[in-house]
Amino acid sequence: MLIFAHRGASGYAPENTLKAMALALELGCEAVELDVHHADGELWVFHDRRLSPKSDGKGLLAQQSSSYLKQLRVEGEPIPTLRQVLELIKGRMTVNIELKGVGCVEPFIQQYPQLLQLGYQPEQLLVSSFNHLWLKQVKQQLPDVPVAPLLEGIALNQAAVVSELKAWSLHLDISFISRELVADAHQRGAKVYVYTVDDADDIRALAALGVDGIFANYPDRVAAALTQESQTDYRHWFE
Repeated sequence: MLIFAHRGASGYAPENTLKAMALALELGCEAVELDVHHADGELWVFHDRRLSPKSDGKGLLAQQSSSYLKQLRVEGEPIPTLRQVLELIKGRMTVNIELKGVGCVEPFIQQYPQLLQLGYQPEQLLVSSFNHLWLKQVKQQLPDVPVAPLLEGIALNQAAVVSELKAWSLHLDISFISRELVADAHQRGAKVYVYTVDDADDIRALAALGVDGIFANYPDRVAAALTQESQTDYRHWFE
């Protein structure tokens, strides 16, 4: 099972910061997830569209200058750019880049060749989004980029979006998951990764369901949970 450090090792360090990414490396994670917004010609790693309350800044991130954003802190840590994070990791982990903010698609597409040169193979930069039109745009202009639609619900057509986007994986909220949806995604050739999971029983239940990966704030706890024996019957956990 592939374990993603969700926004870095965010259970132990401020989310989406270089400190959280470095800690994910120290913990031996194979993959990390982060969120991207665009402002002043740069891609910034930050979750919310508004700077408050996650940072000491104010206003919409997309409307700020680079000089202002560089001054801000998230629990004492600076807001990094995507390039800074990728330079830190240097291809030692798969990086799931979630396109989050308005206007971030074209800058990502333009920067992509330079981002690869920081030490990555195309399959190591996995691009996800809740905005499936953005993923279609990425796939049209960068066909070698693996894309992953995010779902926060169960669609009437199950995992059909996987086929429409020729997606590498489908990323599902643990609150909206079913055996049928996982099976449909697998039948279409896609991996299934589930967010955000830190409870040991949930981790073991997802493993029993056959998912391929988990996003966790405490990534080291996932491996520990999988090795622990349990008497619980997880076969009907998500029914």
